[in-house]
Amino acid sequence: MTNTSTHLKPCAVAELLGVSQRTMSRWHALRVGPARCKVGRTVLYRRDALEAWLEANETRPTRSFEGVSV
Repeated sequence: MTNTSTHLKPCAVAELLGVSQRTMSRWHALRVGPARCKVGRTVLYRRDALEAWLEANETRPTRSFEGVSV
């Protein structure tokens, strides 16, 4: 298993999501962020878990603009 292909470090996840590492830590404490695992002192995020979390938090527009004249 290679770290770079299946797992990401918090700094990489924070950059991908456009948030700070401190926000990532807060999310973990509040249990609202993506799932993570710890190997020794190293925190890792599985790519699959991150993608699943993003999908679960995806929202759809409640209204469409079809037929609306501007």
